Amino acid sequence: MEHARFAGARNFVMAALLAAALGSAHAQGAQEQAVGGAVADALTTAVGLAAGAAELNPIGPVLAVGVKVVWLQHAKTLPDTERPAAYAAAAAWWQGAAANNLCIAASVLSGGAFAPACVALGVAWGMKTWKDTEAERDFWEGCALLRVYAQDPQMACVYTPPARATATAQAAALTD
Repeated sequence: MEHARFAGARNFVMAALLAAALGSAHAQGAQEQAVGGAVADALTTAVGLAAGAAELNPIGPVLAVGVKVVWLQHAKTLPDTERPAAYAAAAAWWQGAAANNLCIAASVLSGGAFAPACVALGVAWGMKTWKDTEAERDFWEGCALLRVYAQDPQMACVYTPPARATATAQAAALTD
């Protein structure tokens, strides 16, 4: 009886982490998705290890945190036209890893039957995350071309995520 209650608590924690780590990523920009993915990857790695999964590389978690910090700092130094692609790549990689980690933890807790499918889930989630940032990456590529065409390398470009642009347009239509 006590074991069943513990298993239920573990399942609740897994569901809560999945919702927190991956559920709100779509409404964010590439930078926010990258930071969220870094945190989600670290947290889900800890959950996987706590569930009994083994890390392939024993110093992997320590190195991974360092690499994430260095990558995020490096991305900040890139020109604004290159920065979204760097953040989007990191977000796709780390959120895909987080999805894989949660799947592996759930697989370990349920006996390990579907562990091979976790790699496919991680890849699919990473591809979804990359696709979610496409509008921002396209905008900054267009901005770079416009700067060249206008012969003004310092011309300001301001990206507005599509969800915000739609809400702004709807609000403007209501006031007209």
